[in-house]
Amino acid sequence: MPTRKTIASGYPFEDAYGYARAVRVGDLVFVSGTTARSPFLDGDAYVQMTGAIKTIAAALHEAGAEIRHVVRTVVYVVDMADADHVARAHREAFGEQRPASTLVQVAALTPAKALIEVEVTAVVHD
Repeated sequence: MPTRKTIASGYPFEDAYGYARAVRVGDLVFVSGTTARSPFLDGDAYVQMTGAIKTIAAALHEAGAEIRHVVRTVVYVVDMADADHVARAHREAFGEQRPASTLVQVAALTPAKALIEVEVTAVVHD
């Protein structure tokens, strides 16, 4: 059985809902749905996406991975009109290391100011 490493970020919802920011099992890293935090949470969808990716990058780093190891993203948006802003931040973050990706519109996110949420899967292949 591969070793399991749990990464916590200290975000209050982790304890309240009983989940981890990220979990690494062997070469796989799963990062939970991540919204922007202050000060990014007060921005538009692009700013929020950029902030969420920074939080994800920190969790990946703690798990021994990097953004370049991400092979899949799932992005949730409250308003599909924000898709271009989200796509721009996604493109800037991943560059030529394009992960498989899904974009889904949802009715609402937590916290209420959140316009986007992102979850990722990474494979540490080196």
